[in-house]
Parts: sequence; structure tokens; C-alpha cells
Amino acid sequence: MNPETLKKFFSKKNIPNIITIFRILLIIPIIVFLEINYKSFVWFIIIIGGISDFADGFIAKKYNLKTQLGATIDPLADKIFILITFSWLCFNKIIPFWSFSIIIFRELFITSIRNSKKNGMPAISIAKYKSFFQFLALLLLFYPYENITIFGIGIICYWISFVLCIFSSINYLRFK
Repeated sequence: MNPETLKKFFSKKNIPNIITIFRILLIIPIIVFLEINYKSFVWFIIIIGGISDFADGFIAKKYNLKTQLGATIDPLADKIFILITFSWLCFNKIIPFWSFSIIIFRELFITSIRNSKKNGMPAISIAKYKSFFQFLALLLLFYPYENITIFGIGIICYWISFVLCIFSSINYLRFK
């Protein structure tokens, strides 16, 4: 990259996109720490990922820094973050394969619908709640200290997110 391209990329307008790319890059240490079973580090990275997700959206809205790139990569970052960690939970038999498969199908299907629209398609409220409960489930299920109550609440949050996943799919199909 030449200096002018770098300067343009790191301009104020791209701060939310840089934060989103940072969140995508967080997937690498998550995969590494899941592989070596260091759940406490994964938990910490999930917190950082949640803060960065909030920050990029907040900054983009507050300072009107929305871009087409951001509209594309922000939901992608969320999906990568959720699906990688959910796949580990499925592999370790914490969540059932069938429910994880439905979530994957929903994410791919709805993403293709949203991307087929000329200017994308904004996330509906129920999908935002789904994402919130998915993140909360991850935060609780990867809690680094053994606590059956926190784990149980994490499982409940997972199932709430699963139900919201189904309902949001139905709502997206209505808007198609």
C-alpha cells in the first residue's frame, strides 16, 4: 500500500471499519485458545469483541461515519465471531448439532437475502436481540470459573437466541 492509500484507510471516516476489522482479527486468537483449551482467554477476547462491536456501531451512528464497507463487514464479523465459538460449543457437546446447523443455515440464508438488496437491508430489532442473546450466551458459557448457575443461564440465553433466530428468519422473509 502506498502512503496515500494508508492515510485514506486510517482516516477518521474509517475508524468504525478499522474497529470491525480488529474484531475479525480477534477470531485468530479465539481459535488458538479454543484449540489449546484456554477458556479464560477466550472469555476475555469475547468481552473485547463485544466492546468493539458496540464501539464501531456507536461511533458510526454518532458521527455519521456509515460506509458500504462497514454495512457489509460488521454483520460478517458478528457471524464469524458467533459461528466459530458456537462450533466449538457444538463440538464439545455443550449445544446440540441440530440447533447449531439451523443457526448456520439461517445466517447464510438471511445474509444472502440481505446482500441481494441494492443497498443491503438493515437488521430488524428481533435480530439485534438475537445477536445480544448469542453474545450473552457466549459470555456466560465461556465464563472461566466453574459455576453451574452461570453456565445454566448461558444455556438459557443460547436457547432464547435460538428461538429469536427462528422468529427473525420469519420476519426477514416477510420483508423480502
